[in-house]
Amino acid sequence: MRRWQRRLIAATGSAAAALGLVMLPATEAHATTCTTYFVSSSSGSDSNDGCTSSTPWRTLTNVNSTTFTAGNQIQFQAGGSWTGELQPHGSGSSGSPIVISSYGSGAAPILNGGGAAATILLTDQQYWTIQNLEITNPASSAAVRSGIQLENDTSGTFNGIHIVNNNIHDVKGLWTNSAGVQPSRSSGIAFDVTDSNTTSAWNDVLLQGNTLTRTDAGGIYIGSLQGLNHNINTNNVVIDGNTITDAGGNDIVCVFCASPVIQNNVATDNGYRYSGAGMWSGWTTNAVFQNNEVARQYRSFVDGQAFDIDNNTSGTVIQYNWSHDNPFGFTEWCCSSGFAAKTSVIRYNISQNDGASNAIFPTMSGVDSGTTAQVYNNTIYMPRGNNGKITDGTPNSTVTFSNNIIYKLGTGGYSNTRTTWTHNLFYGDHPSTEPSDSAKITSDPLFVKPGGGSAGRASAAAYKLRSGSPAFGAGAVIANNGSQDYFGNTVSSSTAPNIGAYNGAAVSGPTATPGGYWPLDEGSGTATADISGGSNNGTLQAGASWTTGKTGAGAISLSGASNSWVDVPTTAVDTSGSYSVSAWVKPSSLTGNQTYASIDGNAISPFYLQLTSGTFAFTVRSSDSTSATWKQVTGGTPATGTWYHLTGVYDNSAHTIALYVNGTLQGTTAFSSPWKATGHTTIGRAKWNGSNTDFASAAIDDVRMTPRALNAREAYALGTGAAGYYQLDEGSGQTFSNLLGNTVDGYREGNTTWAGSGKVGGDSLAFDGSAGTLGVIPASVIDTGQSYSAGAWVKLNSVSGGNQTFASLVGFKVSPFYLQLSGGKFTFVTRAADTNNSTATIVTATSSASTGTWYHVLGVYDSGAQTISLYVNGTLQGSASFSSPWTARGATVIGAGTYNQGPVDFTNGQIDNVHFYNRVLSTSEIQTLAAG
Repeated sequence: MRRWQRRLIAATGSAAAALGLVMLPATEAHATTCTTYFVSSSSGSDSNDGCTSSTPWRTLTNVNSTTFTAGNQIQFQAGGSWTGELQPHGSGSSGSPIVISSYGSGAAPILNGGGAAATILLTDQQYWTIQNLEITNPASSAAVRSGIQLENDTSGTFNGIHIVNNNIHDVKGLWTNSAGVQPSRSSGIAFDVTDSNTTSAWNDVLLQGNTLTRTDAGGIYIGSLQGLNHNINTNNVVIDGNTITDAGGNDIVCVFCASPVIQNNVATDNGYRYSGAGMWSGWTTNAVFQNNEVARQYRSFVDGQAFDIDNNTSGTVIQYNWSHDNPFGFTEWCCSSGFAAKTSVIRYNISQNDGASNAIFPTMSGVDSGTTAQVYNNTIYMPRGNNGKITDGTPNSTVTFSNNIIYKLGTGGYSNTRTTWTHNLFYGDHPSTEPSDSAKITSDPLFVKPGGGSAGRASAAAYKLRSGSPAFGAGAVIANNGSQDYFGNTVSSSTAPNIGAYNGAAVSGPTATPGGYWPLDEGSGTATADISGGSNNGTLQAGASWTTGKTGAGAISLSGASNSWVDVPTTAVDTSGSYSVSAWVKPSSLTGNQTYASIDGNAISPFYLQLTSGTFAFTVRSSDSTSATWKQVTGGTPATGTWYHLTGVYDNSAHTIALYVNGTLQGTTAFSSPWKATGHTTIGRAKWNGSNTDFASAAIDDVRMTPRALNAREAYALGTGAAGYYQLDEGSGQTFSNLLGNTVDGYREGNTTWAGSGKVGGDSLAFDGSAGTLGVIPASVIDTGQSYSAGAWVKLNSVSGGNQTFASLVGFKVSPFYLQLSGGKFTFVTRAADTNNSTATIVTATSSASTGTWYHVLGVYDSGAQTISLYVNGTLQGSASFSSPWTARGATVIGAGTYNQGPVDFTNGQIDNVHFYNRVLSTSEIQTLAAG
């Protein structure tokens, strides 16, 4: 069977016994006697005539046995609830549809299918409007079922189906690979045409303003069970303004459609139980996907991209869309030569942090022979930790990339066969596979706030251009360019456009906000970015230069001269409240006072993270005066040429200052007279008596200023060089953060909740073991091709049954490691290659785990010793030889692993304080982590 016919593959369960739509027994249909029919579950009676709100019907029985005619309305009372399948008869006419809606005030009426094949079923009917209802179809087990199901079993066309402003949720549908059919009878809203002829179709389909939540096997599907070999004759389809959340597989699909418009939809957190792409079409001409938002799309086996230009399509346009945090990519083409995508245009889209587990544009092999594919004026941003590729696969015809901005900080590369590139801007990481482009630009595009997009298309304004951007007017003129950009600005047909998705004039940068994190990895130029989101960006002064860093790609080298420092022209933290400041430093000299980080007051600095008298110190002053009293904590015996991590903390609640060196507390002392400095933030000097002073002679890396007091655990994570530290203490919301700030936030999916308590700190994540319940960090937190350590606190609800994985990374087929429970015992498993049948090396704990007990579980891979080891509660359980590591460039997962390209081994319990290191931890470090 060809790949496309496997579009949606079940994560669990078995195929339904019969895949045809289950029909209710035929009932005798009666002609209508009224224009509007009322149904009340509280005050109605089936012996009433149903013709007024005073004489309503009570159940669905009379509705299902009546043949309605043009202009009739079926109104369910607000606040009412009905269980069973609604299957009314009859058809409306053009301009006079039959309307199913509600009457009265209060909550929308609830139609609960109760596990039926569909909650609302219309078979061979037309001119119906379904609006303002709450529709659900729950069941104890998944089966082929829909929320709203439309069937065309004829060879003709049915018209005028409008489904508007409904709340459709908890539809327990199913789809399996073995079924060999499409989910046209198992989605939140499903349209199915018969495969017994090639002419059956729909016309005038409007799906607008609906909210779909937890619908399986997907959100909206228009097509047939076979999904192939049919006329492209479903016309006038508009899918507009729908919100789809936690659909099991696909979000929106249109098959056999001529010129459908899919626009203004928001699809988030879908695809975690079944496979499928976000929005796509197959066997379709001239589809337009525009002004949509797709975020956090996933997959259980194949696809998982935000958009898909599928087989036997032509004239597809994907434009003005906001795509973010989709680990498997922004847009794919499907499938293979002769059975693939034909002409297509992808333009004026903005992609933020897509492709971490795959590529921005994967499966280019889906571009058919003898066709054209144009990709132009898109803006692509891939932050640190996103090591996905930009392009992958070999197209069968040339794909042209023009006027795109590719701002890439990860390590992924490009597949360039049969691609041409012109007038693109490449910034950040430049792999050896970066394509040639005679008009290439490689300088900073000067976005307003790279990485600053969030929920909502408007947030993509973070990717407008500031004054001085090299992208202004640097693009090539494209024929038939759509005439406007992502933001609605005009794009001329004759004047050179900007590069990227923004064609407007320069805009101002954002106002700086508290907090700063300067990785100092730029390696060239004089600008250094604050990637915390605070927009406190800095500039290297003339005597500062770049050097090799402790973390990441680079650091700054300071000579101790008066022009050798970094200026940040904003105030990164409010020093009258709690704050923390930290940095990696490698002293070149131990003489005199050398300040590594500070903020300017008028006369002096409020704090000095520094070297003084040959030791490290955190010094604070009680007012902006050289005569002010001071307090100081010192510690450490530094040597030149060695990296040290320093953290200074002021706690305004405890009225204390503290100094940590390499994560170890050196001491605390009382301090209760903070004051607010409002000057520049500085790296490599301080201020005294109104003048610059204490110039550092050192390499400095990874400087942070945090507008709160870090606790000892946080200082330990920073000071021991953790690559990722997820405390999981947020307690609310969907996202959870990495203390290190070097990756994007993770997010909860499926039934993952906040537990309300944890082992360390105030909270943890709770998982129920169900498919699709996991936490996803769309970044590779560690490099699994070298030494690493991964650990977590876990408390299990069950220790029997299948495997439960607590932490892993995503490879293409499998995870490189699984920190997990297996056979009732904790295990650390590594795989020798990214294939299903690769050799597994396993270390198992000596004792069985119990439910309801917190355990610290940690796995280590030592590349020097070529071993893996497992620790439980700080105690070594065993080691095994392992010499075949490989680097997974995919997302990091909490609560599940990856096998056969999809999530598996879901945890049933709580997980807290997950930590990752790109090195082997010492026994004492492991025991410190295990002490909580």
